[in-house]
Amino acid sequence: RILDANPAASRMLGYSRDELLTMTTHDIDEPEFAAGFRERLKRQLSEGHLSCEGRHRAKDGRIIPVDINTSTIFFDGARAVLAVIRDITERKALEDTRRQFALAQMQSARALEAKNRALTESEALYRQLTEGCLDAVVVADRQGRITLFNPAAEKVFGYRADEILGQPIARLIPGEFREGRRDGLQHGLETRDPDVVGKTVQVRGVRKSGEELPLELSLSAVELAGELQFIGSIRDQTERMQQRAERQRMQAMLAQTEKLASIGLLSAGVAHEINNPLAYVANNLAVIERDLKSVLEMIALYESACEPLAAAVPDVLARIDALSDDLDWPYVRDNLGIILDRTREGVQRIAHIVQSLRSLARRSPHKFESAAIADLFESALEMVRGRMKNNQIELVVEHGQLPRVDCVPSQISQVILNLLINAVQAIESTGRKEGGTIRFSSRCEGGEVILCISDNGCGIEPESLPHLFDPFFTTKAVGEGTGLGLSISHGIITGHGGRIEVESRPGEETRFRIILPLKSS
Repeated sequence: RILDANPAASRMLGYSRDELLTMTTHDIDEPEFAAGFRERLKRQLSEGHLSCEGRHRAKDGRIIPVDINTSTIFFDGARAVLAVIRDITERKALEDTRRQFALAQMQSARALEAKNRALTESEALYRQLTEGCLDAVVVADRQGRITLFNPAAEKVFGYRADEILGQPIARLIPGEFREGRRDGLQHGLETRDPDVVGKTVQVRGVRKSGEELPLELSLSAVELAGELQFIGSIRDQTERMQQRAERQRMQAMLAQTEKLASIGLLSAGVAHEINNPLAYVANNLAVIERDLKSVLEMIALYESACEPLAAAVPDVLARIDALSDDLDWPYVRDNLGIILDRTREGVQRIAHIVQSLRSLARRSPHKFESAAIADLFESALEMVRGRMKNNQIELVVEHGQLPRVDCVPSQISQVILNLLINAVQAIESTGRKEGGTIRFSSRCEGGEVILCISDNGCGIEPESLPHLFDPFFTTKAVGEGTGLGLSISHGIITGHGGRIEVESRPGEETRFRIILPLKSS
């Protein structure tokens, strides 16, 4: 039975003092706590004091956690128990919060540990799979940061894994492609777009050195330890592209050779058919030139006899004067020599073309002999040295240490001369007063001799390059070239088991390379 209660007890429990004095401790104890009353009373009687935590029930039904400290006293001459009770609701709430937080922290730690363990196992497995993969494998997260870079990727891009891990994937993409493709690529990966995921595409990459390279890329997206990861399987296509370009070049060379062979057969027939009537024309022209002087002298004598004849045969003289006027004899007399000179030039030009056609078609049994490239160059240079000097063209010569070459010396000199003449004409066509520069160099490399002739003349347009060695194809003005020089040169060089190559930048430079084997096959 409650003997007394202070105001704080009334405020805590919601009862007035008078109400409390009519109640027992059972009335204010929570039922489960009240069940231990006898045990607590026994301890109180034996020890004289008691400290414990309990739960009281307020008038409004609330359960209040309390801290209880009791001691034995005498009240109104009788032995009683004094209980000092403190509301510990806030402390319990804080303890409960701490307990929940600790539990949540422990659960989170366990989950994190399990996640890390799974991630470690997954990464270890994935690394084992990618380390031995021949393809370059690059993995990036949703933010585009590189999370895996296998040894093959190190070889392709030139980065060590510790240099590139954590860096943006854009480091591996050329600048002009970064912004345009990044957002679309990421969206395609995240949505598993079939046009992106699982599809092999040709792209451009960039090495650590800044060099761009062609790549074959297959993309996929997977979840590793709950995180979306983008996987790129990459193959360097540089060697494949080089092989393809070389194959195309060889096919083009084969087609060119076959075409030249066919044209050679045709040229032989054409040259033969033209040469026979040309011989008649040339012979007749020589006769006309020989007899023309005598004919003109004879006509001059007739003209000097006109006055004596006028009295004797006036009708005949009148007819002669009429014919002279109709013919415009003074003009004809003055121009006959010029006309014959031009005719002779035309015949000579046709003869030169016929000779070129024969050279193009001929498979001559010229004897191969050992020759020095420097000597062959000098013999060709003598033919154009004066023209180069007149046009203020500078010549730069760099002869490497070359062994003697098995060749037909006259033919190789012919090719060098043709290329030198073309270079001079290319510089002349620019109209520059200061002239230009022709460079000739020679070197030995891998059992081959490489001759290079370049000029800073007008250059050759890209669309003309594929046809440069075709017979009758010329980039010069009408009447300035037969279009056979390079065709014949090509035939000579291929006949030596070599090849001739050209590259040009219009308005800047043209470079011809002659590659010859040291030993004839």
